Amino acid sequence: MHANVPVTCLRLLLGLGLLLTSLVLWAAGDETSDPSATPALTQEQPRDPPPPAVETPPERVYSFGVVPQQAATRLARMWVPLLQRVQALSGVPLKFDTAKDIPTFEQGLAAGRYDFAYMNPYHFVVFNAAPGYRALARDRDQRIQGIMVVAQEAPFATLEDLANRELVFPAPGAFAASILTRAELERRGIPFQARFVASHDSVYLNVAGGHFAAGGGIPRTLAALNPELRGQLRVLWATPDFTPHAIAVSPQVPERDAQAVGQALVALTSVAPELLQSAALGPLTRAQDSDWDDIRALDIDRLRRLSQLPTP
Repeated sequence: MHANVPVTCLRLLLGLGLLLTSLVLWAAGDETSDPSATPALTQEQPRDPPPPAVETPPERVYSFGVVPQQAATRLARMWVPLLQRVQALSGVPLKFDTAKDIPTFEQGLAAGRYDFAYMNPYHFVVFNAAPGYRALARDRDQRIQGIMVVAQEAPFATLEDLANRELVFPAPGAFAASILTRAELERRGIPFQARFVASHDSVYLNVAGGHFAAGGGIPRTLAALNPELRGQLRVLWATPDFTPHAIAVSPQVPERDAQAVGQALVALTSVAPELLQSAALGPLTRAQDSDWDDIRALDIDRLRRLSQLPTP
């Protein structure tokens, strides 16, 4: 019986050892389960990539084309302050644009290059049909007329006195200054030779300088001349009057922006009439496409023929 004592002690010692080992392992497992015991991330450890930056699209700036009846620098002085005020009133960004001459301006309208445009009545009828410019505003009170001007001391008294003379016009497509005046000369059977220059101002300079017997223009651009040059000219004849130039908008411009610009243009009549006067405009009113039905009632085929450069 005494021989079994060492074996019993050995078994007790082994049991105690296993118990202690289990306690140690349990304690270790409890420490690693503690979130505070989790090691912090270091710079060497990978992180999730940041989300890509969202780029804000640039604000669209709309072009505002102005028919080049005068030199581009002169038009810019007349129109840029007006457009700046329209932009401030409407919240729609605008930039002044024009072309080197009226035929180039017509090409731009045909291609829909201008978001907004100030164009003559014939242009509006043509480019309202395609590419679809829509009327926004027009002069409320003024009507448009074509005039034939001669030098102040010239001997001419009637259109018939211009027979077989060289006459100068701003461009074939200039509605009142060129199309209407030449149509009347044709209607009366008055033979003449037509020459074309870049602008109304060029017509007036050439007639005052004696280079041509007479030239086509409109009262508004004649009145805008400096007094010295204007004093060298007189009006020989004037056409009937028609609905004036249109301020129109491309079908590509969102309706909200188009209406905001239209409202701002009309608002200039009360908030900044001096800017309209500087651009040789009167008070503006909202316009509808049908306002130019008086132009549509004319012989459009004849107008179209007269709007083209003659074959040499």
